[in-house]
Amino acid sequence: MSGGAADLAVAGLGTGAAAALAGLGVLATYRVTGVLNVAFGAIGMFGAYLERSLVRDAHLPVYAGALIVVCFFAPLLGLCLEAAVFGPLQARAADVAQLLTAGFGVTVLLVGIATAVWGTEARTDAPSLLPGGTMRIGGVDVPTAVPIELALVLAVALGLAWFSRSGPAIRAVIDDRRLAEFAGLPARRLSRIGWVAGTMLATLTGVLLAPQLRFDPPALTLVIFETLGVAIAARLRSASLAILFAFGTAIIQAELTAVHLTGAAGSVLDAVRSNLFVVLLLLATWFTPAFTAPVTARQRPPSRSISIAPFVLLVALGVVCWNLRAVDLRTALTIPALALVLLSFRVLNSAGLLSLGQAALAGIGALAAGWASGWGILGAPLAGAAVAVVLALPVLRQAGLHLAVATLAAATALSSFLFDQPLFTPSSVARPGFAQADRAFLYFELCLVALALLCLTALVRGPGALRLSALRDSEIAARTAGIAVDRERLAVFAGAGAMAALGGALWASGDQVFDPTAFEPAQGLIWFAAAAAVGFADSTALIAAAIVIVVADSYVAGASAILVGVATLVLPRLRWTEVARHAFGPMV
Repeated sequence: MSGGAADLAVAGLGTGAAAALAGLGVLATYRVTGVLNVAFGAIGMFGAYLERSLVRDAHLPVYAGALIVVCFFAPLLGLCLEAAVFGPLQARAADVAQLLTAGFGVTVLLVGIATAVWGTEARTDAPSLLPGGTMRIGGVDVPTAVPIELALVLAVALGLAWFSRSGPAIRAVIDDRRLAEFAGLPARRLSRIGWVAGTMLATLTGVLLAPQLRFDPPALTLVIFETLGVAIAARLRSASLAILFAFGTAIIQAELTAVHLTGAAGSVLDAVRSNLFVVLLLLATWFTPAFTAPVTARQRPPSRSISIAPFVLLVALGVVCWNLRAVDLRTALTIPALALVLLSFRVLNSAGLLSLGQAALAGIGALAAGWASGWGILGAPLAGAAVAVVLALPVLRQAGLHLAVATLAAATALSSFLFDQPLFTPSSVARPGFAQADRAFLYFELCLVALALLCLTALVRGPGALRLSALRDSEIAARTAGIAVDRERLAVFAGAGAMAALGGALWASGDQVFDPTAFEPAQGLIWFAAAAAVGFADSTALIAAAIVIVVADSYVAGASAILVGVATLVLPRLRWTEVARHAFGPMV
């Protein structure tokens, strides 16, 4: 290796160490509890912001701030998550959807709190925990921080290996927590250790990465979350493989900085170089054998009854909007568009599918509306359906957790390689000629939402409803009954993609400009969590959620994330309690 290449490789070791620590943190929690901690990116982000606040605002020494964040705040947060959120869920054998909902509820809650406290302004002044400067080793300039980071990774890996000596006990806790407790195994203690270790490593990752970045709460959350690819590539089992993928990806990323291209090729290379961990996450979800949650439960099916409630809500919204001021009317244009995106989750729920990529499909619709001036809104559903099918094909036979993470990886890739690239984005988005005024466009949107509701009614009551119900209840039974499961899944993904893309097209046409931040994966997580909180199968609640999200954010930035985060953690539990009381009586 030449001197320049060696210098670049060494420069990549710092990023690789942070990614390795993040991957080991995910493994630490998953291998002990069986829960994939999808909130670790937000935990790392919050830890980085807290460290910055303690040092820059409270003027504490850097190491004192890090000690408070990593050794006090993180363990306390881990214990709270285990005691208040994930421990109770596992005790009642929660399914994948409930565990994911809780994880992303924590994510959006932390992002919302960080946005409300520290604002949306991008930061570049995070304090560095590691020393600066370089040392000369073997003719190569090595940053002084690199040996420290490598020692941290080695220490964590050895600690994880030592703790894994309790393998049979841990496996028993993951397989059946109640049975493990009856057998006298320390299930609660092991679970607490897993969550404490995971949150400590997540915050340490955030503290180490933040000084290298220009960041805001959603962006830093996603940067840390992208390192999930190293854990998935290691099949959520092997610490050594996770470390290998982390350092390998970071070194390749550093080496690519020596390659220079011009024009469109240069723009593509820059995008790949900046988002190589996104590529790893996407490829890992495509080619890694299936990983699933240890416990599953039958999902609540969507209602097959015809309800006029969502139509009444649309009429009420139309009446209210008639008297709005011009500035408020402009804000209200987003409500029907977001309602369509949230309703796309009901399409997926009809077949028992989970997707975290609806924001990306909405962005595809927005791009279609901008590229095809005049008739783009009509073409958006076709574009969304086509992209949804393409994204679903590599993971068509996966389910639950794997499918959800794969769709989020695809959304992250689309955001990084398409929406954020000026080469591909339109400068403006035109409205239809008959709906140029804001009020006319709003009522055009409401008519499209009403049409979407009629389509949903046909979906849950039409001739294909029984096939989708069978697929939702048991894929094996559906295949045995002769149902073309793959074809049905593709059709559902296409339908949900078309509806989300139509919502995105209306969103961009209402704003009359394509805004990539509106369709970021972090935004999509908020929408998923909101839909999960109110119920994927309740059209009226989904439309109401769209209203609340838009109105809340119009007053306080990040307010919707806080509301959704709290609702995600509280409302499902209230619904489960009501169901239990109805089934078993008031003593439950």
